[in-house]
Amino acid sequence: MSPHEQNIFNLVRSELREEFVPSEYRGKVNSEYCGHCHHATIAMYFLLDGKNNGYKVRKAIDELMIKHYWLERSDGEIIDPTAEQYTELNRPLPYKECVATGVSHLKSKAAKIIIEKVRTKLQSV
Repeated sequence: MSPHEQNIFNLVRSELREEFVPSEYRGKVNSEYCGHCHHATIAMYFLLDGKNNGYKVRKAIDELMIKHYWLERSDGEIIDPTAEQYTELNRPLPYKECVATGVSHLKSKAAKIIIEKVRTKLQSV
């Protein structure tokens, strides 16, 4: 990750709140990151001006039949703001299960809040 990407990554993660987790994901996996992947990824996508900078939002269905989202750079590098829900629990990362359809770029309420808070932090630096 570039320093700019790392900064956005860290700022987005600092804004993740339990109340942002959709009810269908609560308690599915024993990780503070489960249920945050879509809004964290979408926030990063918009904060990095994804459409104009070659980022793609990716989606897969993991081994527990849970949707997982992450960013992919134009060079193929993966930026996953919630990867720990896999790595900390020794679960397989689902990247090879990437699907081409049904990838939502819509900003959820949580993503909008995260974007606004991160932009405020960036302006105050």
